[in-house]
Amino acid sequence: MASVNYDSQMPLDPFAGDPNDPASFLDADEPAPPLTDEERVGILHDLSVVAKCKKKLQPRGILGVFFLCEDCDDFHYYDWDIMAANMTATLAGELSPVHEPSLQPDVSAYVPWDYAQGYLDGLDAS
Repeated sequence: MASVNYDSQMPLDPFAGDPNDPASFLDADEPAPPLTDEERVGILHDLSVVAKCKKKLQPRGILGVFFLCEDCDDFHYYDWDIMAANMTATLAGELSPVHEPSLQPDVSAYVPWDYAQGYLDGLDAS
């Protein structure tokens, strides 16, 4: 039996048992291609940025980042811990854990990734 990336703090997979699961195109027996050295360095850098964001921005009310999803043309909101978990899973060669953002996130508490990085730069410059 293949290992399952499951965290008891996360909700169950909403597509479990669904024959139309969007991930059904993935071959469970075929591992993801290994990260290149450049990709690994980039993810490690981003992971350190996420840790700094959580430490410096969360106390200021910035809970995470949002991205525009090209598949559904809607914004997706990610807390710092979810970002870190996704990056850590990628570094370990695993699929990211299933997660669901809050149903009605306070959108004013989330910023674009580039804004978060710029905010950190501004804090470091002062």
